Amino acid sequence: MPIFSFGSKKKKVKEMLESGQFELLVQDAIKDKKVMSAIVELLDDENPGIVGDALLALTQVLETDRSVLSKYLDESNFKKLMSLIHHRNPYIRENAMVLAYDIIRTYPELARKYRSWIVEEIKRGLREGKRDEKGFLLVVIGELGLSELKPLVEELTGVEDKVVLPFEGKKWVPLGQIARETLEKL
Repeated sequence: MPIFSFGSKKKKVKEMLESGQFELLVQDAIKDKKVMSAIVELLDDENPGIVGDALLALTQVLETDRSVLSKYLDESNFKKLMSLIHHRNPYIRENAMVLAYDIIRTYPELARKYRSWIVEEIKRGLREGKRDEKGFLLVVIGELGLSELKPLVEELTGVEDKVVLPFEGKKWVPLGQIARETLEKL
């Protein structure tokens, strides 16, 4: 690590996350692209709490000013964010789900651009993921209208295992119910 870190604000941003200064951090990120870049960099931090907090901060940035985050969603960052929904840490996974859902709803052009990758990731997640991940992926399928995945959705309509998703009305809901709601959207 260089002695004089003129370019990155990663240390400052990490300290702000650790001390819970989200509101100030969001305002700084909207005004300063180095702060925003540092938040994105912290998605690779070894501390799961920092990664989860960075996801939370990005969600707040998106909610405050939708034009800011789009500049940082190149293919690599988009895929990194989306892959965090499979993380084993529940804090990271839940915050990644919220952010991923907001990104998909806010930037439909990204969903179209990466559609084939999204479809393959969803197929893999529906085969290998935990039930909460499957529930989230079903919500995404419905949101994006991925009708090519209808057969996989149909397979889950009878599953009564309950899932907990970080969305209003999606706590302790049977996976099959989410699958049926998804089918109605397809």
